[in-house]
Amino acid sequence: MRKWMSLLLAGLITFSITTSPVQAGKPTNPNTGGTPGSWTVGAAPERVDPSKPAILFVHGLNSSANVWYENNDMYEQAYNNGYQTSFINLYDITGTSESMWDNGRLLSGKIREISEHFGKKLIVIAHSKGGVDTQAAIVHYGVAPYVQRVITLGSPHHGSQLADLAYSSWAGWLADLIGSRSPGTASMQTSYMQYFRSQTDGLSSGRGVPFYTLAGNSWSSGSTSHFFGGLYLSSYGDNDGVVTVQSAYVPGGRMVRVGPWNHTSVRTGSHVYSLLAPYLQQAEPAQAFSSESGHERIAPSASVAHDPGSHYIRGGKLHGQATETLVVEDGVASVQLSWISDKPLHSLELTHPDGTVETLQPEMYQDEEIFQGAWHHQVLLNQPAPGAYELTASAPDAAAYLMAAQFHRPQDFKISLKSTGSEIQLQQHDQAHVNNISYDISYFGDPDSLSPQKLSPSISTKNFSANAKPDMSAFNKPGLYSITAEAAGVTDKGYPFRRTIVQSVFVDESGRQYGL
Repeated sequence: MRKWMSLLLAGLITFSITTSPVQAGKPTNPNTGGTPGSWTVGAAPERVDPSKPAILFVHGLNSSANVWYENNDMYEQAYNNGYQTSFINLYDITGTSESMWDNGRLLSGKIREISEHFGKKLIVIAHSKGGVDTQAAIVHYGVAPYVQRVITLGSPHHGSQLADLAYSSWAGWLADLIGSRSPGTASMQTSYMQYFRSQTDGLSSGRGVPFYTLAGNSWSSGSTSHFFGGLYLSSYGDNDGVVTVQSAYVPGGRMVRVGPWNHTSVRTGSHVYSLLAPYLQQAEPAQAFSSESGHERIAPSASVAHDPGSHYIRGGKLHGQATETLVVEDGVASVQLSWISDKPLHSLELTHPDGTVETLQPEMYQDEEIFQGAWHHQVLLNQPAPGAYELTASAPDAAAYLMAAQFHRPQDFKISLKSTGSEIQLQQHDQAHVNNISYDISYFGDPDSLSPQKLSPSISTKNFSANAKPDMSAFNKPGLYSITAEAAGVTDKGYPFRRTIVQSVFVDESGRQYGL
């Protein structure tokens, strides 16, 4: 009997050691599972303070729960400060992201489960689209009683122009190959988020849960993975490489800090946990955190003017080689060239207006966000001479690509689209003299639709003079539309220019338009 008891005791000791959740102050990473809705609790702190709320970490678009504890000390910081934690996977874990409605519905049921597991309300820390999914769960699916407060990190509460770009006509070939068109990405288009705001802001079901936000304005810091997004979005204001600062403001919430983070570092513990700490207490934090935070409720004016007319975009299929022509007008200080493809290029050559051929040495990286899996090839042209350039890309196999050029002019002209209700109107200012514009309009229906549908009547690929005002009767069905407009004209000095304008439009069931 004594021998049997000794063996049992040894077994129990061995079991307790192998299941120990901590090691030298660092918690063991949890196994959250690989199915939508799977969730797990983190390691229990050595001393659980019952007065401290439990934390639920919610990931963003095309992501999973492990972003909180792999190459990120956010989980470790929360554990070392005595917080009980939990993590969840949304539909993105399958490889296809879903809209805020589907993710919100899924999240709502799990928030109830997790809150009941801890026996207390939760503080939700959500990154990127996870912040929108969380607000949908609270406001539209009734889980406000289970949530004490929400902290969103780089969340696109007003959408992202990168999502608009993914649905433009030029991005179609690339998007189909890499799967960047998904219900989740579609719902992040700026027009659809404008609709979401109209259906969400002010509803009493969410008033009891305060929202606090952090936003990044340093897309160029750290790795190059946010380089293209940061450059593209710079035409719309300060940004973190995926989301503009203005979009990170949630109506009715409070901005804790706009800081030097990109879209990855804004969710990293070593970068932001100290700022979150006052908001993880049981009591509501004081409203005077610091003069730097300001606790702003309303988004300020962007530090960079909204200028969607600084881009020229092309795309298509590449069968070993593809060439695109780039027209540069006078007064251009630089052009940032981005060649995005589903596989790395063998070479990228630029033929100058004088016939000189230059072999470019682009900076390369693989996308982890909206165009997840695509390869970016970035080149900066400084002080380019006016004229027509040819950019030739070579790849070993058939590929799809998106070419985006961003023009920087000290006295840049502004070109944009505006709806008068029944017509599309071109707006141009300063030195721009547009003499021709064409429109390509794709209809995608609701955000769950992955491919464009036929428009009836259609005004796609029709050419108009600059003064023409195309009839918007083509927008005759509820759903998402993508407008890709091509503008051509001359500067004051007579040099030709070309620009591409990408505009998202959503029409609701009552026929109301959002976006233009």
